[in-house]
Amino acid sequence: MADDLLLPPALAGDPRMQAMGTVAQRLSHLDLQPLMVYLVDTVPASVLPYLADQFHLLGEGWQFARNEDERRKLIKRAIELHRHKGTKWAVQQVLETLSLSGQIKEWFEYGGAPFRFRIDVDLSDRGIDEATYETLLQLVNEYKNVRSHLEALTLALTVRSPVPVIAAVTLGGELTTVYPLQLDGVALASAIFIGYGQQTIEMTTIYPLEN
Repeated sequence: MADDLLLPPALAGDPRMQAMGTVAQRLSHLDLQPLMVYLVDTVPASVLPYLADQFHLLGEGWQFARNEDERRKLIKRAIELHRHKGTKWAVQQVLETLSLSGQIKEWFEYGGAPFRFRIDVDLSDRGIDEATYETLLQLVNEYKNVRSHLEALTLALTVRSPVPVIAAVTLGGELTTVYPLQLDGVALASAIFIGYGQQTIEMTTIYPLEN
């Protein structure tokens, strides 16, 4: 056994050295790949969601990462972002990490009410839908200072195609309730009078909503 462990002759006869040699031999055959999970640039892409969950990124920007490179970049910035959470820098870094070009202005920079701020985001040509917009609001509220309030979030979209196409969707609806005519305890005479009433209510919601 001592020969298999390649112990020097002075230690080969010592049972304690033989035990240590056995442990060292086992360690030399361990697969060290699982220990490299924090080398974010080299781990398989299938591991990234688990790392995002471990670094508390799910729901805090992970949904904005469009590709594998952006996901790896966000994971590498997770500790730094959480360390500076509640600052203007953290909100700015979130936008940059998600490849969103945005400018943050505090209330004293544009003459607004105290402890208010606004964000102007340039979407370039990537576009944004209502669900993504709402998630972006939640993300900003997650990283902002508790005492600060987002006053406005403006989006600028630039179309660079030879034939620009801009689409908008309007959703409308009506709810109509018809109640049946009920006659109870009414003595009918020669003349019958029937009344009819109608009430119509319309609700219009214009997005985006501002708090």
